[in-house]
Amino acid sequence: MTELFQAILMRVTLAGIASAAALSVAKEGALRETVRLAAGLLMVLALVQPLAQVRLGSFGDLMKGSGVNVSDIEMQNAQTTMGSVGATIASVVEDHAAEQGISCSVTITMKTDENGVLQSDKATVYYRASDEPRLDELRTILENDCGISADRQEMIRR
Repeated sequence: MTELFQAILMRVTLAGIASAAALSVAKEGALRETVRLAAGLLMVLALVQPLAQVRLGSFGDLMKGSGVNVSDIEMQNAQTTMGSVGATIASVVEDHAAEQGISCSVTITMKTDENGVLQSDKATVYYRASDEPRLDELRTILENDCGISADRQEMIRR
């Protein structure tokens, strides 16, 4: 990686020196504008050419050498995804229950099955005492909206 930066620095420096020399020769007018354009293109080329020579495999080698554990990152991404999907499902259930006049707070835990497919695992519902007579409706919402059967639903009165 250091070699890449050295190559870029060397090329940009040489391009700058060549551009300055060419601009000092071109006094004014259209020639000077053409030289300025060429100098700008030369600078872009000096930056891009070393980057174009870097192979994707080298980047993978760089990641391995940097101490980054890819499996840890994948696990963290999976947990973040599970949390986000669970929170979204819980929000939908809360909204659906609110439409029915039931005030509750829902937490959905997620899991992956043996094929790696993300599924809702368990629902924990915090409800008001005044909504206790309507728990069957709430259980039905959870089963219909999330596919969480009654045995995987935990109802807690607040």
